[in-house]
Amino acid sequence: MLAPNRLKARLKAGKPTIGCWVFLSDADSIELLSLCDFDAFIIDHEHIGADLRTLVGQLRGARAGDTACLVRVPSHDPVYIKRVLDTGVDGLVVPTVESAGEARAIVAATRYRPHGGNRGVGYPESRAARWGLAEAEYPARYREELIITVIVETRRGFENVEQIAAVEGVDIVFLGPGDLAADLVDDFSRLGRIGSYDIPELARLMAEAERILKGRDDCWMGGLARDAAGGRALFDKGYHFVTPTADAWLLADAAKAMLKEVRG
Repeated sequence: MLAPNRLKARLKAGKPTIGCWVFLSDADSIELLSLCDFDAFIIDHEHIGADLRTLVGQLRGARAGDTACLVRVPSHDPVYIKRVLDTGVDGLVVPTVESAGEARAIVAATRYRPHGGNRGVGYPESRAARWGLAEAEYPARYREELIITVIVETRRGFENVEQIAAVEGVDIVFLGPGDLAADLVDDFSRLGRIGSYDIPELARLMAEAERILKGRDDCWMGGLARDAAGGRALFDKGYHFVTPTADAWLLADAAKAMLKEVRG
């Protein structure tokens, strides 16, 4: 984790940044993708059966390139946050943040007590501090290199997005249209491919959140697309960090396209 955080550096330089979700629990695939020049991976621990030992293997694989590795943790649980940070990840993505108070608690879980947090002091033996070989350097630099992302993905979260974005220590507010759509409808038949929702209230809430976040200079705006065209559209709207694909999507899309072409 003490290596320079590519994602944070590019964001500070005002450059559009592109991420890839990682749903496959495999070090080989993330190693291959790290050589393809993504700015960041978001390794999912919310919806797949990954564990921390698998994560360490993925982090080692990703070091074939210089892609930053963030982990989407399953909840706000400070114990899980602490354990993920001690593996040496470059940042966190925390789901379903609905208030400034929740955002402050998340930031506190990432910081040690002298820095206003409540994270347990484990760096003398953690992988994040190079197994203690960087015992002095890690506590001095971890805040500088870590990137903390919160996902706003419910009506309540969107209504509080301005206050959430103002919390010191929140680097990226990531807008989640999928869960927001599910929060707004009574029937899943109205949901479909990400980016294709026809829900007026969803469009209104997204547009208002985008307006608020574009006007801030103390955090960046992140978003999800399902393909390259959707990713470009988000950058055109002023997003700073966009994830237009995932390892599983790349594999499935390429397989379906090849089979369609061969079969005619």
